[in-house]
Amino acid sequence: MINSKFWNRSKHIDVRYHWIRDALDVKLLELAKVHINDNGADMMTKTLSREKFETYCEIIGMTMTST
Repeated sequence: MINSKFWNRSKHIDVRYHWIRDALDVKLLELAKVHINDNGADMMTKTLSREKFETYCEIIGMTMTST
């Protein structure tokens, strides 16, 4: 029997990525939701003010040095 809730979301996912589901089942991976204000990846994908850039640098552990 197919879990219809899971099937509706995943029926078009390439089978190469099904290992992620298995890894979650056996607790090899843990997914965590990251709030939009705490997502350090935004510093690489968006235009930011200096304040936001510095905040994201702190989030990812990057230090800024003056030259």
